[in-house]
Amino acid sequence: MKDNPIICNTAKLLKKSCADIKKIFLISFKVDNESELTSFKLALILDDDTHNLPELECRLYLEVDCELPFDLVIYRESEFNRLKNEIGTFAWKIENSGAEIYG
Repeated sequence: MKDNPIICNTAKLLKKSCADIKKIFLISFKVDNESELTSFKLALILDDDTHNLPELECRLYLEVDCELPFDLVIYRESEFNRLKNEIGTFAWKIENSGAEIYG
């Protein structure tokens, strides 16, 4: 599913809107009865110098136009790297079952 054009285009637009993105993971997606994508969730791993993550998240939702609903989970790189090896954390789940789209 990580090669889906809607997901790939959304990742491309996110990267264009935010130069601080170091990695993008596809975390999850939903499909309908005909196996058509209906929504998806991406994790963004950002440079540690990125400030005001809530404001950035709002800006990205406003700037990135997608025909399907999508959610974002945002980590600074050092935080993600610290948590990705701790079994049971969401970062661990992303590292072990997410599909890397960018980075």
